[in-house]
Amino acid sequence: MSAGGTGGALPWPAWIVEALTASGGSATPLQVSRHVWAHRRAELEGAGDLFHSWQLDLREAAAGMATSGLLSTVDDAWVVADESAARALAARRSGWDADEVAVAVAAYVSLLRDRDEGRPLHHREAVKAVGERTGRPVSAVESLFANVSAVVQEHGVEPVAAYAPRSNVPRGVRPAVREALSP
Repeated sequence: MSAGGTGGALPWPAWIVEALTASGGSATPLQVSRHVWAHRRAELEGAGDLFHSWQLDLREAAAGMATSGLLSTVDDAWVVADESAARALAARRSGWDADEVAVAVAAYVSLLRDRDEGRPLHHREAVKAVGERTGRPVSAVESLFANVSAVVQEHGVEPVAAYAPRSNVPRGVRPAVREALSP
């Protein structure tokens, strides 16, 4: 599961805050799930295997938020406990735009070429460079690289060993990989 959105594809804490804000700062887990489904359905449906576990992931993210003090439970409802942190969380970007995906895919394909040509792999440097160009944290870049691994594997290419394939591939990654791998 991808608690807290760190699994790469979906920003659970931001979506929980969005739902709680829309409900006046407090909502039951069922109400939050309904809000997420109503407002984020396309992203959920496009999340590969993650689609089948999203409600579990949502609850796991909420538990993590409670542990960190962002969320509390009052009468079976989730309540925003730290308003300023919640606002900052809700303002975070979700998803990868086409330009960011292109940067990440190009870096990953460069790693594939280095490997195939017998050159040493500098995957940490590649992740850092993608993070600097996109403003994404290392964990998000590594998660996206794992998604790219799944797609290159679909194309019959052995993925970079450092990034085990993850099937919850964000929108835009498959066409970017297809284009990058074409001769």
